[in-house]
Amino acid sequence: GVHPGAAAVARAAAAAAVFWSAAAAGQVAQTVPSATVPRTSWRAGDGRRLCHGRNVEPFVLSGVSLGKSTEWTDQYLEASVGDFKASAHVSELPSMDFVTKNFAYEVMPMREFLRRALRPEGDRRYYYYRSQHTKRNKPSSLEVLGPLAEDFSLPPDLLEGFSTHSTVLRIASAGLRMWLHYDICDNFLCCVRGRKRVILFPPTDVGRLYINGSSSLLGSQLQDGTASHLSRLWEEFPLAEDAWGRRREILLEEGDVLFIPAMWFHCTEACPLEGASGGLCISVNVFLLRPDLEALHDPRDVWANRELLPAQEALNAVDNKALPALRRLPAAHRSFYCRKAAAAFLAEADAAEAELEAAVDRT
Repeated sequence: GVHPGAAAVARAAAAAAVFWSAAAAGQVAQTVPSATVPRTSWRAGDGRRLCHGRNVEPFVLSGVSLGKSTEWTDQYLEASVGDFKASAHVSELPSMDFVTKNFAYEVMPMREFLRRALRPEGDRRYYYYRSQHTKRNKPSSLEVLGPLAEDFSLPPDLLEGFSTHSTVLRIASAGLRMWLHYDICDNFLCCVRGRKRVILFPPTDVGRLYINGSSSLLGSQLQDGTASHLSRLWEEFPLAEDAWGRRREILLEEGDVLFIPAMWFHCTEACPLEGASGGLCISVNVFLLRPDLEALHDPRDVWANRELLPAQEALNAVDNKALPALRRLPAAHRSFYCRKAAAAFLAEADAAEAELEAAVDRT
């Protein structure tokens, strides 16, 4: 018979074809992607081969067992964690933006959040919840959500060679768009309920995506991929147009697991199931630490987005020493020495990329 993972791949491919055909016909706001993320069926024992090669890129696994999280209906969640106090992002707009903070935080019982996130008639706002530790300075764990921690699991061999930094439950109203950002940790994005559209850019596009901290000034604007909107966006952010041509896109179905390597930029859109007009999108992120990087990882990192310690040292030196010194120069000299320093940094980046390519050739 057909392997269940292979059947899931076929179903997802068919659903994605319908989605992108509708996009091309103008029935939804997105443009057809320039490149899709490769999808494969999960087979036990594949974890180390897929996740630990050199220069690993995003991929999707279908047919992965996510434990009992497939039972997370509205009724089950209300019965299990209905009294839990949830801190939610609430926005008048579907596109949330971390840089401009176009949302407010509201605390409410989880059962109220679940009801409001469905956007009943009369409530035009969008809702988003991400789990966090009871101690705000600790990485998230599903343990704070009682039985949900026991429900969710990934195959142990998929996690082989990693330690877990954090596990984050995310629940969003259909249509909600999350801003473009990158993480310092690799992570598995597990689509439990609903569908999720993900746009990704390689780390080499860092200079074209207008990064502020770990988030992009583009916010969630890329998810509205209509030609007229993008044309206006390129006027404001011209460098991003070149990066757009190298983007990867994927539409995650229930049961899909997307591997997002560290430093890959990504933004998401919560999508209803095919044929539905609403509903909730539920996913779980499992952020991972590689053993060879643990000593470089900032122990204060809560959301897997604090730079590695040597990078913090270097960036702080640029911000607090190099740039103030260069700003004491006349304009012509300042321009020259900034470009000289940039050339040295780019040469170092080229050497690092050549080292990665050579390592790939040896494997």
